[in-house]
Amino acid sequence: MNSEAVLDSPTMPPAAAARAQRLRAVAQCTVALALLALLIFAGWAVRKGAYYSSGKGLGYALGLIGGTMMLGLLFYPLRKRLRFMHEWGPLKYWFQFHMAGGILGPLLVLFHSNFRVGSFNAAVALSCMLLVVASGLIGRFIYRKIHNGLYGSHATLKEMEQALAKEFEALAPVLSRMPLIKQEVERFAALVSHRPEERGARAVHFLSLGAKRLIAARNLRRTLDAYAAANTDRLVASHDNLNTLLHTINGTLQAAQRRAQFSTYERLFSLWHVIHIPFLCMLVITAIVHVVAVHVY
Repeated sequence: MNSEAVLDSPTMPPAAAARAQRLRAVAQCTVALALLALLIFAGWAVRKGAYYSSGKGLGYALGLIGGTMMLGLLFYPLRKRLRFMHEWGPLKYWFQFHMAGGILGPLLVLFHSNFRVGSFNAAVALSCMLLVVASGLIGRFIYRKIHNGLYGSHATLKEMEQALAKEFEALAPVLSRMPLIKQEVERFAALVSHRPEERGARAVHFLSLGAKRLIAARNLRRTLDAYAAANTDRLVASHDNLNTLLHTINGTLQAAQRRAQFSTYERLFSLWHVIHIPFLCMLVITAIVHVVAVHVY
C-alpha cells in the first residue's frame, strides 16, 4: 500500500468530514454555553424577583417533580442488582434516565427553592443534592474514559491496544516517508507507555498526559507545515491533505493516551462507585426528612 492509498482509504476520513466534525463540535459547545448562560440568567431572575413561593403553586410543583426524579435515580442501581428487575427493559435506557434525572431533578429543586435556603434541614438536603450532582459529573467523566461512547459497552485493555495498533498501521505508509513526523509520534507513544515507580510521579504523569498530547500535536502541526511549505511531499502540499493527515495523527495520539490511562480510570471508577452510592442514599434520606419537616411543621 502506498501513501496515496492511505490518504484515500476509509481508515483516514476526508478533509471535508474532518472539518464537518470540528464544526459540529463547535456548534455543540456554543449551544451548551448558550443554555448555561440562559439558566444562570433565569436563576438570577428567579432569586431576585421571587416570583413564586416554594411552598405552593408553581414552586411546590417544581419541588415535587424534581424530588420525584431524584428518587427515581435509585431505580438504575436497583435495576442492575435485583434479579427480578432484570427483565424491566434494556439497562441503557435506565442509565439514560439516571443521567438525565441526575441533572434535571436537582435543577428543578434549585428553582423550587428560589435559590435560597430557608431552614437547616433544607440546607442539609441541598448540600447533599449538590454533593451527589458533583459526584455524578465526575462519574460521567470517568465512565466515558472506559466505555465505548456515553451509553456503549465497557471497553477492555485489549480493545485499547488493538485500536492503537490499528492507528499505527494506518499511518505506517505515510510516516515512512516523513521521518520527523514518525519520530515525534513514536516519541509520544514511548512517553505515554512509561510508568514511573513512585506513586506521586505516576499521578503527575497520568494528569499531564493530556497537556503533553497537545504539545506533541502542536509540534506535529509545525512539522507538517514545514513539509508543506518546502513542498517536499506533494501529499501534504495541499491544505486538505495536510488537515486530513493531521486529523489522523491526532487520532493516533489520542489512542495512545487512552491506552496509557485506561487501567487508572478503571480503578478510579471502581472507587467512585464505593463513594457515589452512599451519597445517593444520603440524598434520599435527607430529602425525605426535608419533605416531612415541611409538611409537619
